[in-house]
Amino acid sequence: MKAIKQITGTFILLALFISSTAVAGNRKDKAQTAYNQGKYETALALWKKTIAKYERRGKGALCTVYGKAGMAALKLHKEDEARDLLGKAIYSASASPEAYTTLAKLYRKIDNLSLEIDVLEKYVKKYPSGKEIIPMQERLFATYVESENWEEALSLWEKLPATYKNEPSNKTALLKANIALNKKEACNKLATEILKSDPKNTTALDWEAKRYFWRGENRYQSELKAYNKNKTRSQYARLLEAFKVVTVDFKKSLGYFRKLYALQPSSDNALFLGNIYARLSTPSKAKYYHNLAKKLKDEGK
Repeated sequence: MKAIKQITGTFILLALFISSTAVAGNRKDKAQTAYNQGKYETALALWKKTIAKYERRGKGALCTVYGKAGMAALKLHKEDEARDLLGKAIYSASASPEAYTTLAKLYRKIDNLSLEIDVLEKYVKKYPSGKEIIPMQERLFATYVESENWEEALSLWEKLPATYKNEPSNKTALLKANIALNKKEACNKLATEILKSDPKNTTALDWEAKRYFWRGENRYQSELKAYNKNKTRSQYARLLEAFKVVTVDFKKSLGYFRKLYALQPSSDNALFLGNIYARLSTPSKAKYYHNLAKKLKDEGK
């Protein structure tokens, strides 16, 4: 008799389980049908019931409908709810490439850079051959530059397609990363390349202008210091030769700074122009730009 009761109890439990599974499966089917028919409110409500069931049991990670529910919420313009559901989707059994790409765009829309980077990184790692791998990598590079993750930006650059790398705006982003990491040779090469296709690129102009200015100024100060320590004829002759060399650098710098000042009339750029004219023995122009630099600084420019 006891054995019969145990068997009966087992059948009852099994029947309940089958019934419960059938109901859950039926609910999922109805939700998908509703979604396909554009009945997003109905679909979302049904999927949320399934989600609640999993979460009550502490098994949210096994839920397979977070992503679908998130997309339904998005169709209804419930973006806060969509972000929440898709955020759970990428940590659950319902993770899909679409969940990552959609969530990244939603984070971008609310300007949450750190969370966007996190999702982009996860997609790139999980789907290296994914359909959206190229745009996701390109966006990840842009976010690395924006967030000043310079090393990560340089590392990712090598994986990007040639068409992306050849765009002046993207080369400019790479130049900024190299400037931040003090990679001078790379900066020299990039600035030259950028200015060939984009002569008004202020980042490249600024690099070239300051590169030639400081090369000339450092040589000038070094030779002047050497002469002041040893004022001989030979040392003076060497100083005059050095002045010829630095004059070439200062003139190159002047050309770049004049273009840069026309695009960015700042106090810093005016000050550099004044200093260059002083080195080129043009006192009237040196005075003009030094006075202009002071005026612009007083104006907060």
